[in-house]
Amino acid sequence: MAEGGRHLRPSQNDQPPRQPRRPAPQEQPRRQVRQEPAWDEWEQDQPAPRRTRPVQPGQPPRQARPDPRQGDMRQPAPRRTRPVQEEPPRPRRVAVEPPSYRRRRRGISKQSIPLLILVAVLVGGMLFAGGKLIGIMLDYRRDRTAYDELAGEAISALAEPDVTTAPDATPAPSDQPGATVSELPIKVDWELLRQKNSDIVGWIYDPGGMSYPVMQTSDNKFYLDKGWDKEPNVAGCLFADTAAAEGVLYSNYLIYGHNMKDGSMFASIMKYVDQSYYDLHKTMYYLTPWQNYRVELIAAHIVESTLNNFPNYFGSDSEYQQYLNEITSRSFFRTTAQVTTERQLITLSTCDYSSGYNDPRFLLHGMLVPVQ
Repeated sequence: MAEGGRHLRPSQNDQPPRQPRRPAPQEQPRRQVRQEPAWDEWEQDQPAPRRTRPVQPGQPPRQARPDPRQGDMRQPAPRRTRPVQEEPPRPRRVAVEPPSYRRRRRGISKQSIPLLILVAVLVGGMLFAGGKLIGIMLDYRRDRTAYDELAGEAISALAEPDVTTAPDATPAPSDQPGATVSELPIKVDWELLRQKNSDIVGWIYDPGGMSYPVMQTSDNKFYLDKGWDKEPNVAGCLFADTAAAEGVLYSNYLIYGHNMKDGSMFASIMKYVDQSYYDLHKTMYYLTPWQNYRVELIAAHIVESTLNNFPNYFGSDSEYQQYLNEITSRSFFRTTAQVTTERQLITLSTCDYSSGYNDPRFLLHGMLVPVQ
């Protein structure tokens, strides 16, 4: 205490250290308590009950809706929910083994052995047939080539008429009397042909597409499978009958040949079943080293292969005339040629595959008319 009784302010050294002020406590918000309205007030707040229509007589009473005031209001009314649709059953997953790229070794079962044998036989038969067909076609081509080469060497076409003279006459120009004009379409080199094969006795020529040498031997079967060069040949060769004689009256000059499927040899004479074909091809030519002939066709028909249908000679004029009448009456075409016993008959014979005869033959007949 200071002097004089006055209070003195203590120095700073004498004052105690100040304590920091504590912050005033913040007031916590009071918790609001929900006060439920009184029952009488709650009734006043609720809407008035809904009016309903009077029930008509005979009509069932309508069901009243539940009053929300009844019961516990804290429980909400049930909500309407959609019916749950059942999902279709899902397909079951099946475990599939991935494909293997490795070749599986399978053995031959006993049940498959007969089938394999049958397939092998069929394939072998097809290969064999194909080989035979190819061989036949090659033979056809080789045969045609051989005959074409022979014709190219020995046959020459007459581009101009061949002027000839009668025997024991001096040569004369074509405009002088005594000269004759040959109608032959081709000329044959007989010396060359005799050097190649002495069995050649003639050459038959058809403007429709047939031109072949004709052979003759003591055996009618020799040239069935041999060509003009006496080598094996599928088409064979045209050959005259062993009893055939040129220039003999009351005789039948028979010439045989194959009916080849490629159209060679005597296959072309089968066309004479048609009258229109005959009208365009009425004549052929048969040339020999001694005499040339124009063949005037008179008949074509089919017969069985018997001796009665292949006569070589006729005993009399009446027998010869009877045979001529018979073949012309059975002919496929009607001829315009002169049929007389004063000329020699020539017959071309080949196989036929369309008739119902036993071993049938197609015959084409003509009359030999000598030409210069």
